[in-house]
Amino acid sequence: MVGRTEASVRAAESTLGERGPWIGLTADLRDTDSAERLAQAAVQTFGGLDILVNNAGIAGPVDPWKTDVKDWDDVFAVNLRSMFFCSRAAAGVMRDRATGGSIVNLGSIAGQIGGIAMGPAYAASKAGLIGLTRSLARHFAPLGIRVNCLSPADIDTDMTLGWPEELRRRLISITPLARFGRPDEVSAAAVFLASDESSFITGQTLNINGGAYMS
Repeated sequence: MVGRTEASVRAAESTLGERGPWIGLTADLRDTDSAERLAQAAVQTFGGLDILVNNAGIAGPVDPWKTDVKDWDDVFAVNLRSMFFCSRAAAGVMRDRATGGSIVNLGSIAGQIGGIAMGPAYAASKAGLIGLTRSLARHFAPLGIRVNCLSPADIDTDMTLGWPEELRRRLISITPLARFGRPDEVSAAAVFLASDESSFITGQTLNINGGAYMS
């Protein structure tokens, strides 16, 4: 389990309690060297690595006219570039052990419809993640490593709870199931894609959006 700050790691630790074993690490995934460090920490602690869930992400500005070069680069560094380097580092461990594995990337409906509550950098990075998922799925398949993507819509999290009520009502109005999703509905899908129950699924994007986007 990886967090950007010690505080976020401690918060996750308090939630996890004695469920484990697990370790909490801090990393700034804009630093590409972090990927190998984290993968090796898993090897040293657990003897290997079977599953990677790439769920780091930042939103960036919503207004395209207020998005500067640093904003754009930061969003892509976290939302897309780090996904590649973390996936490659994890796949290297899986390859060396020759036991296969599963990589699950956290995308977004914004990458499929262009985004409503999110800006262009976020939407573009999530669209790129779908392409990256397909590419890595093809490259890693001979190693028995599956790569899939989850694409949630609006989920009740700390971030979305702070959205204006007018925006929340608008998003609910265009969702056939007429509500926001729950975090456990996303985590359950991640567990499925990480498990052997999805052993013949790779290169896919699983939509978790209440029907807001159907493909």
